[in-house]
Amino acid sequence: MTKISNFLVPSLHIYFIYILYTKSLYQGDGKMYKRKAYLQNLLSYSKEITFDTANAGVEFNAFANILKKMPKTPYVILFDSSNIDVLYNHICNLKFIPNAVSRIVAIAFDKDAHLKLHEKYPNIPNILIDLTPLKKSIEAVQENREYLTYGLVLMVRARICAHLAQRGVNFWLMQQDTIWTENLQMSYLEEKYPEAHLILDRIGNEMPFFYRMQMWACGATFFVRGSPTTYQYFKQVESYMFTDQSPDSTIMTYLCGHNGYKCEFLSYSVASSSNYFETLREYVPALIQLDGEKKDKETKMDTLTRGKFNFQFKNGTCNEKAYMNAKQSAKTAYLDAIGRWPVPPESQYLKIQFFLGNLFNVDPWNRKAFMKYHYSLLQ
Repeated sequence: MTKISNFLVPSLHIYFIYILYTKSLYQGDGKMYKRKAYLQNLLSYSKEITFDTANAGVEFNAFANILKKMPKTPYVILFDSSNIDVLYNHICNLKFIPNAVSRIVAIAFDKDAHLKLHEKYPNIPNILIDLTPLKKSIEAVQENREYLTYGLVLMVRARICAHLAQRGVNFWLMQQDTIWTENLQMSYLEEKYPEAHLILDRIGNEMPFFYRMQMWACGATFFVRGSPTTYQYFKQVESYMFTDQSPDSTIMTYLCGHNGYKCEFLSYSVASSSNYFETLREYVPALIQLDGEKKDKETKMDTLTRGKFNFQFKNGTCNEKAYMNAKQSAKTAYLDAIGRWPVPPESQYLKIQFFLGNLFNVDPWNRKAFMKYHYSLLQ
């Protein structure tokens, strides 16, 4: 029996890989050439970004030193003129949470946004990495221009994470469209996971449909423990972005499956995406990133206001009552989202594929498959 098992298990393993490979060949890929053109553009235009030069300069080093000296781990937020109004709203959200605003640091992608934030909130550390020349040069691209811009911004984000990690800076990467209903600091996450290189949020919610995606990073809120290991991690993220048409969060998911990286994932009660609004809302997460629920012709601030998550008065001052009501607002906002996505019955083939993949360690938890989720977005 042992001899049969020793022969059968490796044989099934090889056969399973062969089936998956053959399936991918016969399915074909009509967008292969568009993906190749996108990756060539991403690589070409990334060379125009002078971040590495700026990074080697005095200004970025001084910025990193400010972060290292902060008494609490900083909350790093990236922004530009297109979303500075959302950043102002986010600051008002955090204003009524003890020791939250004092942890915010900002990286602006255009000069106008950089100056406006400095004028309104001079105590918030704020550095400029100007992507304006890059965005102007991209105007010559005829195909998938918006997606290329999106990819370049994510690539810059990976570089920023890498260079902060290289300097030994611990930090939280945050989004300004994230609603805080309570103080994240009170979860003591860094102390709870002292050995983790990264602590990541994840997509989905607690519905059974998302069970197999529970190891998939959302990428809106994550902690990085600065070290040579996390520097290497984000350099790998950037490298994969030039060879796979994948956003940084899917690559981060894939790399977290490697033995060299210790990743922990936040529970949905701590951090959630807009997938939270699809549930019956038996609880309210501490953090909810509003990456959905936007209607046609709405701005992000319109969407926040419709959900009663506008934390400012019309004169720009902060509205404490809106924060105090944030938990209740989360339970009643965007009610049309509840049960929005009917869950189709899963085929027997997919069930068997998932089981065998985990059994034989062939893309367990579908991390590699997750990297292909953006393939359909190219037009």
